[in-house]
Amino acid sequence: MTIQQPFRNKLIAATLTCLISLITITPLCGFLFQCGCNWPWLGLDDGCNYYKPHAEHTCPWCASMITGVLATGLATLSGMLAATFAPLTQMKLTDPIEIVARTSSGLSLFFLLAVMTAAIAAVMQVYPLGIGRYLN
Repeated sequence: MTIQQPFRNKLIAATLTCLISLITITPLCGFLFQCGCNWPWLGLDDGCNYYKPHAEHTCPWCASMITGVLATGLATLSGMLAATFAPLTQMKLTDPIEIVARTSSGLSLFFLLAVMTAAIAAVMQVYPLGIGRYLN
């Protein structure tokens, strides 16, 4: 049984979007909140201010499990759905270009939603570092 080409391209793009999202979410957290989160091979969340007992402010995504899981889950899932359902099938793209276009659209939505939910979390938790510095 073979997988039809359009479905195969969507599946590859959604998988790539998911993998890239899962790898980049922690350093994105560190960038957005200046909390100390880093790349998986550089300690992941070992340096996060959430784990520092005397930290004045703790990372909004780590401090609230609901905020963190909802924000990162929504961004990742939405990115995968965008990669899958982007209306590109009528454009006569070659397979590699379609996969890149689908993955790019998924990652664009992922990053947009991650930044938006980070801003909401920072405002809700009055977090003054990173993105919260500009919103509070």
